[in-house]
Amino acid sequence: MQINEHQIASIVEKVLSEFKGTGKAAGTSALETFGVFRDVDTAAQAAFEAQRELAKLSLAKRGEFIAAMRDISISHAGAWARLAWESTGMGRVADKTAKNINAARLTPGIEDIKPLAGSGDNGLVLVERAPYGVIASIEPATHPAACLINHAIAMLAGGNSVFFLPHPKGLRCAIAVIQAFNKAIIELGGPANLLVVLEEVRLEDVAAAAKHPLIDLVVATGGPAVVEIALTSGKKGIAAGPGNPPVVVDETANLAKAARDIVVGATFDNNVLCIAEKVIIAVDWIADKLMLELEKQSYRLNGGDVERLTRLVVVDGHINGKYVGKDAAVILRDLGIQAREETRAILLEVGPEHPLVQLEQMMPVLPVVRVGTFEDALDLARKVEHGFGHTAMIHSNDIERITRFTRAMNTTIVVANAPSAAGLAVEGEGVYSHTIASPTGEGVTTARTFTRERRLAVGRSLRIV
Repeated sequence: MQINEHQIASIVEKVLSEFKGTGKAAGTSALETFGVFRDVDTAAQAAFEAQRELAKLSLAKRGEFIAAMRDISISHAGAWARLAWESTGMGRVADKTAKNINAARLTPGIEDIKPLAGSGDNGLVLVERAPYGVIASIEPATHPAACLINHAIAMLAGGNSVFFLPHPKGLRCAIAVIQAFNKAIIELGGPANLLVVLEEVRLEDVAAAAKHPLIDLVVATGGPAVVEIALTSGKKGIAAGPGNPPVVVDETANLAKAARDIVVGATFDNNVLCIAEKVIIAVDWIADKLMLELEKQSYRLNGGDVERLTRLVVVDGHINGKYVGKDAAVILRDLGIQAREETRAILLEVGPEHPLVQLEQMMPVLPVVRVGTFEDALDLARKVEHGFGHTAMIHSNDIERITRFTRAMNTTIVVANAPSAAGLAVEGEGVYSHTIASPTGEGVTTARTFTRERRLAVGRSLRIV
């Protein structure tokens, strides 16, 4: 199913044209169309009523809604990618397009909540997955379309309605996606307002929504402030915390492939994904050869240029937000270095305490640290990851080392001999998600994550053999 792009553009334009200088709308009639509301109470009530209607429908009907959302997301992947890029200034349009398609195709739907049954001498037990109800989903600026597509599919597949709380930079994109999805659901005979959003989102609105009595579950994908809101809301919270994924390359690795995989993973959408490679730790025996392979795909900085880059992108011990998600060529130009627009990464060799090694930088910058042995690499990787429990990568042909690395890192995701995205089913197996819930323990979240277990035990009955 495809929705006419001009229809969606017209709806969004109508909404945005009513915004005043304060960001408020002149009235509610146009805004309260296809899921856009002015205040927390009205939005929460609408989502609550929609979820109760959804609960009356068949699982097959729910699957129809999700199929339509997938089709719409794929057909509008490019337009929503450009809108996301224009709104946030982060990443690359081509990569965001691919990210939108990945979210649409790879996010598990109703197949993820299959029931389980078992029988024995004492009867039968049936286990099914029930919705929480209304989910408040706090969305990041880094993936304003893809993350919302992923969450809308997974959360609705679980039988929930969703109150989306996007970062202000991603609001225009969120409105476009939510209204397109709601329109499709209504045309298929579903309830209005299964997905809702505010016309203006402030931090106080996020806090109010999280604590609202009609909200049953709070999911936070973003920085420490929104994670704290989720975990102090008084509701069950699912939170995606920070990550600083290291990638270890040892002397047994295929260096040409390792370099290719690292650059692919680290530079996709200019490194705004939390799972992306942030720092390379190379065993000294192969470090020079690895650097030569990386230089084929990167612009290497040396000498004083390394310090100048550091002063540019790290300010007062924090990453300069101006450069988050920016193209490598843009960063280099601000250093006074002219580079080709297609330059994907900036390469530099630094020490283990360098701020670009220790901080989650979310830029196409690849710091390389040289160490003596694999044991040294493993030790540094654990320190650099800071115990976040998020993601780590290794390139090695030694199975025993891969096993040791996986156990020692104790992260939600470990990727061996592939780009980081393989941990989310891109060039790998598994499932796709934009919320890696390390702090709260759910890990890679899917539709099943957003459901409660409901169990029926029947004593000494329904055993048919």
